[in-house]
Amino acid sequence: MIIFFILILVWASLMLRSGVAEYRYYQSVRTLEPEIWEKLGSPEFLKIPLVFVSPKGSKLLRSVTDKTVCKLARQHRHAGIQFVSYVVLVLATSIVFFKIA
Repeated sequence: MIIFFILILVWASLMLRSGVAEYRYYQSVRTLEPEIWEKLGSPEFLKIPLVFVSPKGSKLLRSVTDKTVCKLARQHRHAGIQFVSYVVLVLATSIVFFKIA
C-alpha cells in the first residue's frame, strides 16, 4: 500500500511540474514574443496547447530568438518527457509484475 502512495505522489509531482513548465512557457511567449503570439492568433485558454503543436505554430515557435523563451521551451520539453517516461516505466513494471505474480 505504501508503494502505491509513493507512485501516486511521484506521478502527481511530475504532473504538476509539467503543468507549471507548460504554463510558464506559454506566458513567456505571450509576454516576451508578442509578435509571434499575434501570428499564432492570440489563442485563449483551451486553444493554446493546440496552437503550439500545430504545424504552423511549431514553425513560428522555431523562429523564437529570446533566450528566456528558448530556455523555458527546453524545460517544458524535458518536464514532459520525464512525465511520460515515468508513466511508461510504471505501466511496463506493472505489466511485468502482474505477468509474473
